[in-house]
Amino acid sequence: MNTTRKLTIKWNKEQIPIEITACFVKELKDEIGRITNVEPSRQKLLFKGKNLDDSFQISAIPENSILTLMGIASTEIINIDTEKKIKFLEDLSNEEKAKIMKEKGEEPIYGLTNLGNTCYLNSTIQCLGRVPELRQALMKSISQSAITGNNYNNITKNFVTALGAVFQNLENKGDTVTPNQLVALLRAINPMFAEAEKGVYKQQDAEECWSLIMNIIRDYLPNDTQGEKFSDNLIDELFGLELTVQLKNIEEPSEFRQNKEIVYKLPCFIDNQTTELVTGLKTSLKENVDLNSEIFRRNCIFEKSQLISRLPPYLNINFIRFFWKQGNTETGAKAGKSKILKSVIFSKIIDLYELCDEGTKEILNLGRGIETKMLKEDRNFKIENVSNPGNKEMIPTGRYQLVAVLTHQGRSSDAGHYIAWTNKKDEKWVKYDDDTTTVVNLTDVLELKGGGDWHMAYICVYKRMEVPFSEIEN
Repeated sequence: MNTTRKLTIKWNKEQIPIEITACFVKELKDEIGRITNVEPSRQKLLFKGKNLDDSFQISAIPENSILTLMGIASTEIINIDTEKKIKFLEDLSNEEKAKIMKEKGEEPIYGLTNLGNTCYLNSTIQCLGRVPELRQALMKSISQSAITGNNYNNITKNFVTALGAVFQNLENKGDTVTPNQLVALLRAINPMFAEAEKGVYKQQDAEECWSLIMNIIRDYLPNDTQGEKFSDNLIDELFGLELTVQLKNIEEPSEFRQNKEIVYKLPCFIDNQTTELVTGLKTSLKENVDLNSEIFRRNCIFEKSQLISRLPPYLNINFIRFFWKQGNTETGAKAGKSKILKSVIFSKIIDLYELCDEGTKEILNLGRGIETKMLKEDRNFKIENVSNPGNKEMIPTGRYQLVAVLTHQGRSSDAGHYIAWTNKKDEKWVKYDDDTTTVVNLTDVLELKGGGDWHMAYICVYKRMEVPFSEIEN
């Protein structure tokens, strides 16, 4: 006996209302096929998690129920082999889908399995993956290892290869990646990451993991780029921030020292006056240090001031949110790492011009002049859309654009949870919560400034904004 039902068919992002007078689901599928162009033979209808077969009775489905339709419209077919064999998208393997996405210029978005409080590692990997030059070099290390063979006594070299394999799988596997080998090698290299309590691995500090990874891979990645180089080492080339360091004795200003220093991230110290990232960075470049005086032959307080003399292609910034808190015997409070929850605003684009020395500012003035010229010639010009053509000299402007954020939620670096947020395209970002990925907006990311118990920025990665060299009329 035919039954009339008003139903809603949920298909992808669509909610399709339908009224059907029928006896069996087969007739419902015929009607859905006419509306959606999904052939009945390719339809899967789910109700409360159950797959409804063709003989299922319509009368058993309550009025106004929501049914989920899985299936591809017949026009959405893809030719994937040389013999013109036709396959439906839903029939492709994960690897085939990933390959098609890459051919279309779409970036595959897949997460990493948490292997026991390893969110600190997963979020670090996803953020570092936003540096394509680094990602490609690490994947290249796989083929080089295949030529030279694995050295089982060199766990650091094997770690580099394993990290390259993780990035390769994220691009090609088309599914969540489980980094078993990488985690095992990390714990073997530094036993701190293997610490456990009652059989459960402890949470670790993502910044310490980040620094360890950078130090490990630095020894194995040569800089193969063509043209003028800052260093023969790829990590130095991509992240090396050169500082001009000046030290002046406060008691005797004539005692003055100056040297150069290479660092791989800028700290942003946070105190009661820190409200915004760049001002926090500027404050962090000045401090007082206790050093031996050659004049007084004893320790004196020296004023240490630092200016940037080389801006790298990628800038790592570490919000200094964790500090060691002494225990209190009177209150019973234990010593340990505590967290500064204060809100610190960071932006999509930051300007480091005022943090640079005079020689660097001269180069930045040239870049800014070229930028002004390009803006006059094209009112729609946006520097964030400029890419390196590969055959022109690029001039920095002193500005950087945000490409990745690593956040922490919790009151201590030894607890809580880490998540990665990376730029996908334009204002769209991807949130990597271990194996769960979600597309979010830039506005969601900029809200990660702190001030409460929600996730807040701990490490940010910025990309250098530059323009192609051109002559400027005086």
